[in-house]
Amino acid sequence: MIKKVFNNNIKRDISELAGKNNIKGIIQILENFVEGVTDYKKGTNEYFIAKFLPWLRGETENLPFNVFKIGNSKLPFLNFSTLPIVTCAGSGECEIYCYSLKAWRYPSAFLSQVQNTLLMFKFHIIENELNKIINRPKFKNLDKIDFRLYVDGDFNTLDNLTDWMNLIKNNSKLNTYGYSKSLNLFLQLSDNGFKFPKNYSLNLSNGGIYDKLKPFLIGLDFVRGNFTAVNGTKKDIRKQFENKVFICPGNCGTCTNIGHACGNMDTFKNLEIVIPIH
Repeated sequence: MIKKVFNNNIKRDISELAGKNNIKGIIQILENFVEGVTDYKKGTNEYFIAKFLPWLRGETENLPFNVFKIGNSKLPFLNFSTLPIVTCAGSGECEIYCYSLKAWRYPSAFLSQVQNTLLMFKFHIIENELNKIINRPKFKNLDKIDFRLYVDGDFNTLDNLTDWMNLIKNNSKLNTYGYSKSLNLFLQLSDNGFKFPKNYSLNLSNGGIYDKLKPFLIGLDFVRGNFTAVNGTKKDIRKQFENKVFICPGNCGTCTNIGHACGNMDTFKNLEIVIPIH
């Protein structure tokens, strides 16, 4: 039997289907991939697909992957992700260098993104999972929980953005920050008179099709400032900017001795943060 390869072409097809909530289509692709497989060796594509399929088919309500990740040395915060590009309403040239696609080489990471993208159509499950995790011993007694909303993926619709902002507003102990290119949605929701939560900080990311909207957002209370990805090394970045900038070192949480810059609305409000494209 010819060994099947769970390549990026297949993953792009699954990604497109997930963005449309086409669960049947995803099941068909995954079932075809594992057809005839009898040995689900731990850690393989087949192993994680077999773990994922029962939930997709509705055979169990137990989620195959954690909805929220607790973090690691590079990102030591509670965080949430979905699939890149198909959930990014403002994606543009950034698709060429999207770092999120690199995670697709890990089947668990990719399928976790698929799961969370599908859950955006059942947002009450996300609400329940957030409530569970912030009431774990690790977080329960904390006054503040740093939370990065969207390591991968982005806000896709106005309803999606509204759901998240209301959830953050209703969980005041979350110190939430993120980056977005879906600037049209933020501007529309702001123009509708929506009151954004005080515990959310938005970094305006570049490389999307709505970059021209930045001047209309930069002064709003919930906007920390620009977060700009540029070509070049850390050594020569400063030469590209006339005004003072803060260069992101790449590891969240340790960039300053007063906490991470991207979520700091006091010291870093309206200060451009720059990072080399990676």
